[in-house]
Amino acid sequence: MKIRNIVREQQEDVHIEIGSYKMVIEKRYQAISFVNDILLGVLYLIGSILFLTDVSQTVSISFFLAGSIMMIIRAGLNLLKDLHINKISRK
Repeated sequence: MKIRNIVREQQEDVHIEIGSYKMVIEKRYQAISFVNDILLGVLYLIGSILFLTDVSQTVSISFFLAGSIMMIIRAGLNLLKDLHINKISRK
């Protein structure tokens, strides 16, 4: 398995080669941010449903808490993306 980073036009792509297959992840921070947003929505949805049912409040509040943590991670990812672009553009 080979993993290569290719930088072009202030954007870093990740190329992963496994056997005869090749996966290219463009704009990796944006892709991670999208996955984070999906998980965030799922956690809040589950927390909302559990809050409306007879499940203990501790369980439902735990999902809301996890969703809040994902919001903080999203802000961190956006910050990392901007810092990464600034680091590349200074070279």
